[in-house]
Amino acid sequence: MFPATASRSRLNLRHALAGLQAGTLGALIMLACLMAGSIVDRRSVWVVPNLFASTFYGPDVYVDRYLLTSWSGLALFFAIYGALGALWGCIWRDQSRPWLTFYGGVFGLAVYYVAFHFIWKRVNPLLALYAPDQQLELGHVIWGMILARSPRYARNIASRIVATEEQQPATQLSS
Repeated sequence: MFPATASRSRLNLRHALAGLQAGTLGALIMLACLMAGSIVDRRSVWVVPNLFASTFYGPDVYVDRYLLTSWSGLALFFAIYGALGALWGCIWRDQSRPWLTFYGGVFGLAVYYVAFHFIWKRVNPLLALYAPDQQLELGHVIWGMILARSPRYARNIASRIVATEEQQPATQLSS
């Protein structure tokens, strides 16, 4: 592989990884907000993970307590928002713009409306019906705002790649 093509493939990968990092961090904070909202509403913190788990296991897992199936709901939650974060990272790349946080919040709200008003109504109507709407809207806005950090994460990854390449001996580069 030539160095020029290697850097191009790493360029896309680092942006996807930076978006994945931002998306997963945002999903973690969104989940914390949803769990805090559940406590305020005097419900179990496992309501939202159990709703997501009902996609795989049906309506029997939508209970107000922890189940072993709750982990599959958490995995689905992090997989969806991590993958959307990777997509965001590939789209925005290194473009740090002054309004990027605002664009992220709008993107998060758009993801909420598309997911819960179109996709989940067909895939898992239980999730669209019983999800805490206001908490999810706020959580998606916060998730989107955190996505705006992906260009910073991409620069951090690039600086670590450069530092690693400088430490490699010159003999490996010539072969």
